[in-house]
Amino acid sequence: MTVPAVLRTLARLSASEQPQRAQLDLTRTAGLAWLGDDPAGWTALTCDTPTPWTASPEQHRATQRLAQFDALHHEDRLLRLGWAYLCGPVRVNGQRRRVCLPLVSRPVRLHHSGGRRHTLHAAGDTTLFPLLTDWTHAAHLETTLTTDHGWITAVLAAAGFDAVPVLDARHHPHRYTTGDEPVVVAGTGLHAGEPVVNTERGTALTTWARTPGTEHTALAALYTPHDDAPVTHDTTVTGDTTVTGPLPLSPDQRAAVLTARHAPITVIGGPPGSGKTHTLAAIALDAVATGRSVLLASRTRSAADALATALHRAGGPTPVLFGDSELRHDTARDLADGPTTPKREIAALDHARRTADAAVTTAERAIATALRDEELAHTAVRREALMPAHRLVAPRAFDHDADHDRLHALLRPRHGFLARPRTARALRTARRLTGAAPGTTTADLAAAVTAAEQSAAHVRVATAGGTDLHALRDLLADEDTRAHTATAAWLRALTTSHRGAGPRRAVAALATALRSGRAARRRALALIAPDDLVRALPVWVGTLADVEDILPAVPGLFDLVVLDEAGHVDQPLAAPALLRARRAVIAGDPRQLRHVSFIGDHAVRDALAAEGTTALGDRLDVPKVSLFDAATATADAHWLTEHHRCAPHLIGFAATRFYEDRIALLTTHPALADDDRIDTELVPGTRDDKGVNHVEVDAVLAHVRRRTAAGARSLGVVTPFRAQADALERALLDRLTLDEITTGGIRVGTVHGVQGAEFDEVVISFTLTDDDRPHAWRFAGDRNLLAVLTTRARHRVHAITSATRPVGLIADYLAHADTPPRAHPGTTTDDEWTARLADELTALGLTTRTGHPVGRHHVDLVVGERADAVALDTRPHPDGPTAHLARWRALHGAGWRVHDAFPSRFAHDPARAAVTLAHELTPAAHPAQR
Repeated sequence: MTVPAVLRTLARLSASEQPQRAQLDLTRTAGLAWLGDDPAGWTALTCDTPTPWTASPEQHRATQRLAQFDALHHEDRLLRLGWAYLCGPVRVNGQRRRVCLPLVSRPVRLHHSGGRRHTLHAAGDTTLFPLLTDWTHAAHLETTLTTDHGWITAVLAAAGFDAVPVLDARHHPHRYTTGDEPVVVAGTGLHAGEPVVNTERGTALTTWARTPGTEHTALAALYTPHDDAPVTHDTTVTGDTTVTGPLPLSPDQRAAVLTARHAPITVIGGPPGSGKTHTLAAIALDAVATGRSVLLASRTRSAADALATALHRAGGPTPVLFGDSELRHDTARDLADGPTTPKREIAALDHARRTADAAVTTAERAIATALRDEELAHTAVRREALMPAHRLVAPRAFDHDADHDRLHALLRPRHGFLARPRTARALRTARRLTGAAPGTTTADLAAAVTAAEQSAAHVRVATAGGTDLHALRDLLADEDTRAHTATAAWLRALTTSHRGAGPRRAVAALATALRSGRAARRRALALIAPDDLVRALPVWVGTLADVEDILPAVPGLFDLVVLDEAGHVDQPLAAPALLRARRAVIAGDPRQLRHVSFIGDHAVRDALAAEGTTALGDRLDVPKVSLFDAATATADAHWLTEHHRCAPHLIGFAATRFYEDRIALLTTHPALADDDRIDTELVPGTRDDKGVNHVEVDAVLAHVRRRTAAGARSLGVVTPFRAQADALERALLDRLTLDEITTGGIRVGTVHGVQGAEFDEVVISFTLTDDDRPHAWRFAGDRNLLAVLTTRARHRVHAITSATRPVGLIADYLAHADTPPRAHPGTTTDDEWTARLADELTALGLTTRTGHPVGRHHVDLVVGERADAVALDTRPHPDGPTAHLARWRALHGAGWRVHDAFPSRFAHDPARAAVTLAHELTPAAHPAQR
């Protein structure tokens, strides 16, 4: 199957998609504050510096409402400053529509300075009239933007509007939106609404189909037929298991990073709160550490910014935010301030990193040695009666200087050439070193050497007063932090160490381009040598729309592309990003809301037949198959199982009903495990003819006021229905002040609008009543919709319903909400010491549970209630020191206090241990104990 044929198929299907709808009348929603010819408006539109502005009394009310609207949708950046508004009736896509559209607009933040004083802050790209379709012409018009009426006429002509009168800023667009003829009012105004970027994907993909080199890209790997798909090798086979990066990783996350180094397609799945963004950042930083370049892209700006924030938080190299990001100018400043790092400084940082890594390894080795000695000593005590017999067999094996590792090696059978005489010779040597009789068998001698090793360990542990890893764990925690910090510093400097003359010019040109408009930035990037660009700056972050609109169209420009939100992304949108890299990491959650497509089955059949791609019909069925689905047809998914975010009551319903109990909760600490985090409120509401439940609107508003008064600072108001979301928005705008909305961190939207967002608290308005028809219940009770709705809250949910007889999954969720959660009782232990110790502690009046689950691990013994609960290590982990350390790191990261209760500390006496531990575990006795 050829890549051009796949691209032509995707182009046909993309062309069949319905066009994106534009918000054409911007005087609706939150209104339009008309600045007219106020110089502050033009300055804020064309400059990047904050612009002071004082609203007139007539502007103040509209401005306040817009500021409130912007605060309710803060992450979406819906407040925009526009100039030169086309108003009145026009034909759009063959239909007569009334419009109020600016010819140029820019997202802004409006900061209130007191009274009617404000400051306008640029918050993204300047974009031109959304009805322009010629990119080249749009780029020219963008770079020649002026207040001259001739510029307005040129834009209108390019969009197909001739002979439209241009009025000066003394006129208000409101007067002309309902007029009989279109006019343009040449002034500035504040309004709400997203810009519509008319990217004709079908044409772009057809152009890509004629571009040489696409067969060596990630897109080619994605659509390789099953029989020809490359085999993904486990990197552990090659021994390449060291992950270089400043972020701590779970075993699942580490496995994903290692696979991403070599696999053409790596798929990462996981529920909300499983650390997908963290893992993608770790993959990007590991790639940079090995000299590779990375493009990270997602469907939405907020998700792209989340990826950039994760990279910034890690402290590594500066990611290039090349698209419509509020953080883009910070990137430009960082590039301008970042000189080339000298080689000697890189060497010093590399030495510091390796030294820190070695310190971590040393601490891990010390803990592993202590755990092995504890295990051997425990066995020695249990087999103490046999020691005299073993000492008779091999007396010198019990000497203090005996080399037990060498003796074990001598007793292993030899293989290969002359195996039998070599084995016999080694056995004779072992007998001589241990003082064993000439006829002593290998089995007897091996048992004696093992007993001697156990006896020696018992002596060492007894001499130390028992095994206590507290100091070593504290040291390891410090060394982990030091190693992560040193690695981040090294990575940050490493990315500036390869800047020769070409890369240095590329960085300077890019810094200038990032301060330019969108079209100028696209043109500037096209003039920079691609190799210099990615060599000097290996990490790039943007939206999928930004990728095709701005980045040079070079196949395999990056070594790796990382695509987030893949379950919500259609394949034509993702194709340009896949073409720009050699390998891909595709991440998402197939149980969340999927992409929406308007393509019919007949269009799919026709496209497949026309381009001869019927064999890939299972992957190229674009309406039904998301990017994530297509990826899982090529590679197995790495499923991230550990959940870090929510208390068990909040995530429990989704974990059971949508994720088949494949979520391992790291939030099962007794302080959270039995917390009732979901409140329900039944109100006598009904829905009007527009679908709005006004009683629930009032109940939501009352609850929001109570919670903000109580100090809540992150409140999401969510409903399944668009009409209810609009009504909730109007009520919040009408009845809350800007300070209340901002202080409470209040956001409002439909479930589709909040996918990917998270809040401390969520208020749900289910809207439905007992009288609603089954189709409404089916829509609101959709599995994917509820999987999003029920997993947005970090700490608490307040669910409001007017249905006394709910049905389907909503009924099940409300029943779950009203069922008090119970802490996990633990599991029965098979370890005698742990069981006896638990019994003794229980006899002293302490709450105990064995085998308590935390993520993928089980705590040997938990003692205490709620916040005072402590995890006890009562024995070395049965799976060895690596598993023991992994469990400790997971517990430490989840906020547990970890304490040692190994039998050697208490002369193997559980009663003595219980008395001692009862004192040690008192919070006042050791408040900082881990």
